[in-house]
Amino acid sequence: MIVLIALVGLTALAAAGMIVTDTELRASQNQEAGTNAFYAADAGLQQYLGTKSVATSTDTFTYSAGEAIVEGEKLLDLPNDRVVYRIRSVSTYAPPQGGTASRTVSRLALFSAGTVVAKASFASGSGLLKNGGSGTISGVDQATAGDANCPNSPAPTVAGVAVPPSGYVQSGGGLVPTGAPDVYEAPSGTELLESTGVPWNKIVNEGLIAPDYTIPPDSWPNFSTMDADEWPVIYVKNNIEVTPTESGRGTLIVRNNLTMDGSFEWDGLVLVGGYVTSNGYQTVEGATITGLNELLGETTAASDLGNGNKKFLYNSCKLTYASKAAFGGLSEVPGSWFERWQ
Repeated sequence: MIVLIALVGLTALAAAGMIVTDTELRASQNQEAGTNAFYAADAGLQQYLGTKSVATSTDTFTYSAGEAIVEGEKLLDLPNDRVVYRIRSVSTYAPPQGGTASRTVSRLALFSAGTVVAKASFASGSGLLKNGGSGTISGVDQATAGDANCPNSPAPTVAGVAVPPSGYVQSGGGLVPTGAPDVYEAPSGTELLESTGVPWNKIVNEGLIAPDYTIPPDSWPNFSTMDADEWPVIYVKNNIEVTPTESGRGTLIVRNNLTMDGSFEWDGLVLVGGYVTSNGYQTVEGATITGLNELLGETTAASDLGNGNKKFLYNSCKLTYASKAAFGGLSEVPGSWFERWQ
């Protein structure tokens, strides 16, 4: 009897052990399946954000961990061509042992058209100096009508120069800037720069943009090898002096001071934290904004265009192409990531 009781007890213990082991194995497999589904859902969300300029479609992404179905939903229109979207990613993983695990992640994303407001062909938060009456600083839009990639062009005329009160100083000759008005004086340099919509602090201190070229360590790009519709973003960490061999297009961002020599030409957007010194006969077509370090509480000197037949011309289309490449598209709204089991 004692032996029989002992055998029954051992059998019961063995059966219980097998049940516990099977339960733990099943729990582990479920956990693994849920993890795989989560990785796929999160990967799909990130890939959607990284490849879409607007969040209006539903896309399917396939990974080794599973398949993710990602859809965008428009929630709110904001001023300055911005839209808030909710992006939802669902992944279902079917493990080999059977069953399914599903995970859902979502977050808010902000679409921006990358619009930079051109207050003038040449806007300076710290003032602008000009010697003589030669040259052209025009707020008349140089964009031509009928460009399918730039509707509603040409745009209305802007100011030739925008500066703080008494910020434009010209020595000799007739007034060079022309526009509507020829010279616009903002209440202050800071208010002028803020009205352009350039997020300068986020650019230089928070990594808002990912430049195509950062100088240093990168070398200046070779524009002759680029496609005609490529408008790169170049970020210069300190000061730079450019010559005709550096002529090109896109968004040129200079943390401190920019010196332009000879017949340097640029199409697009020029953003300068400090001042611009112009030596020679440059042509910049798009928009130029200087003195942006004033937004960081720094004091900057006035830009100096000197003598010569240089041209600073407003072009709404070239400004749009450059600013869209630099600032446009979808960006994550911080703190909006959300995950739930399903």
